[in-house]
Amino acid sequence: MLRLSGALLVMCLLGCGPARQQSAFFSFEASLQGWSAQGLDLVDGNADEPWIIRPTFDRGFDGPGCAKLFLDNGNGTGKIWLERTFLLEPGRRYRAHLEMALGTQDGTANAFRLIAGFLPAPPRTDDALGGVASADTSTGGATGFAWVGKSSDAEVSGPAVTAVIGVWGTSASARTYYLDAVTVLFTEEP
Repeated sequence: MLRLSGALLVMCLLGCGPARQQSAFFSFEASLQGWSAQGLDLVDGNADEPWIIRPTFDRGFDGPGCAKLFLDNGNGTGKIWLERTFLLEPGRRYRAHLEMALGTQDGTANAFRLIAGFLPAPPRTDDALGGVASADTSTGGATGFAWVGKSSDAEVSGPAVTAVIGVWGTSASARTYYLDAVTVLFTEEP
């Protein structure tokens, strides 16, 4: 009986430790740090809508640089985003957390939608992006340009998950946004 109790104690100690985590931080100081720029619905009539996603030193929240997102959303439906796929343990479940500083000048009445979250594969359709475009890009009442904290949480499974961050145009206008201090955290669930 003592031997069985000792074995159970060892199993509990080995299985009851802290949850395993995988994290990454991105500040886009001189590059997009492995993130890829993507876009959808970027044609207005017969012309391509101008858009860019690139590192810049125009503004910075955490250090001198950040990522700049510009969209001249002439058709009112353009979407641009950064994406990066993370490898996880196959068959395991994780709590995924995405946190960032968004530089914006949008008021609450005319804000674009924020694309932020996790998907099982890189998105290539509006339907694939729809589930991660729920928040808006407003300053939350601040006047002029402001850095605002945004986040997204999800339950995901391995072996891979794609994080996405960007903007979904809701009106025909040109907008510039900035991303900085992006944290991605995966915590394995028991």
